[in-house]
Amino acid sequence: MKVGTDALILGAWAGTTPQQGDQNVRHILDIGTGSGVLALMLAQRFPRATIDAVELEDGAARQAQENAKRSPFANRIRIHHRAIQGWQGEADLVVCNPPFFRDHPKSNDRKRNLARHDDALPLRVLFTIAKNCMHANGAFDLVFPEDRAEEVIEVAQDIGLTLSAKIGLRATPHHEIIRSLWSWRKAKCDRPVIEVWNTESHEGQGRWSEKLASRLEPFVR
Repeated sequence: MKVGTDALILGAWAGTTPQQGDQNVRHILDIGTGSGVLALMLAQRFPRATIDAVELEDGAARQAQENAKRSPFANRIRIHHRAIQGWQGEADLVVCNPPFFRDHPKSNDRKRNLARHDDALPLRVLFTIAKNCMHANGAFDLVFPEDRAEEVIEVAQDIGLTLSAKIGLRATPHHEIIRSLWSWRKAKCDRPVIEVWNTESHEGQGRWSEKLASRLEPFVR
């Protein structure tokens, strides 16, 4: 469970809703950082921000620590090997590429199950933690399967968060939306951004769409 499409798109998009701006994002909390790719992308995009990246699985936490140490952003990324429950502190931007499988068959690999299944971090627990870790004007940005969209909305609204943006992700206009980017806030938002993005170019062949290619270009060496 290294670098996946979900993490790349979230890393290129998080913190870009109209209510936010580069000058306002000084502290970022990455819940379940895995190998640290999301924290690294956000460190590059927000040069004034400090990132706290929390990871429960020991092997992933060690890898994230090594990746952060070798990066140009080592002095701004702090890796924490621990559960997110009980975290103290507030952030301008909370991000998460969470485990989202529920009631799915599991493998014999404990690490893989931890990364993919939401047993250790159910949706309501995740949203409650994110809300508690946000500044009054902060945001919680995440990527999640579209087939659980109604549950996401119900949980978020139930704990008092307001939708700021939702970006549906589909391969092409001929495909259904399978993932969505969500941005939630404590503050009221009268006109949330609602869009649908295609992830693949019309030419196919595994190429990014023009919209995503332009967002991901800064991360290509």
